[in-house]
Amino acid sequence: MSSIRYALLTLLAREPLSGYDIKLQMNGRLGPFWKVGSNQVYPELSKMEAEGLVKLQGVEQLTYRPAKKLYEITPSGRDVLVQWTLEPAGVENVRDDFLLKAFNSWLIEPDQMKAQVEAIRKQHEERLAEYTAKIAELTPRVDPSNPHDPLASTISVVDFGVRYERLYLDWCDHLLKNV
Repeated sequence: MSSIRYALLTLLAREPLSGYDIKLQMNGRLGPFWKVGSNQVYPELSKMEAEGLVKLQGVEQLTYRPAKKLYEITPSGRDVLVQWTLEPAGVENVRDDFLLKAFNSWLIEPDQMKAQVEAIRKQHEERLAEYTAKIAELTPRVDPSNPHDPLASTISVVDFGVRYERLYLDWCDHLLKNV
């Protein structure tokens, strides 16, 4: 099964969502570590529905809009997600265009490289601020008496993003000292 399916099941295991809400959460909750094109969500949901991994239900809207379609995970979908979660994961390959540019930095003037490093550093500072804000928003909502509170695992993954961004910023600072 493709990884997009596991991402969709991951979100739906927490709560029923519309396709639109899934796209929002892909950008919000999963965005720090997993990206998907918005044109992939609806076709994949249709396939997963046909396979019995999710089911569709209509929800009335109180406005002039048509009924909002909510998808929810089925017991079969939950079983598939649990099985996948327990499978050993491989080590991911990092594909970062800036690392390739830094590898070629010997070809350009130091001032030009310094400008590149400062620009990428600023992007990572902004992402660090987003992740830190997300943790501050979610932490008070965690139920410490519930060991299965999905917000706790969400915070754990966003914390990985915080640590990654700090590492990237340290590396940029190192580059700036040596350019």
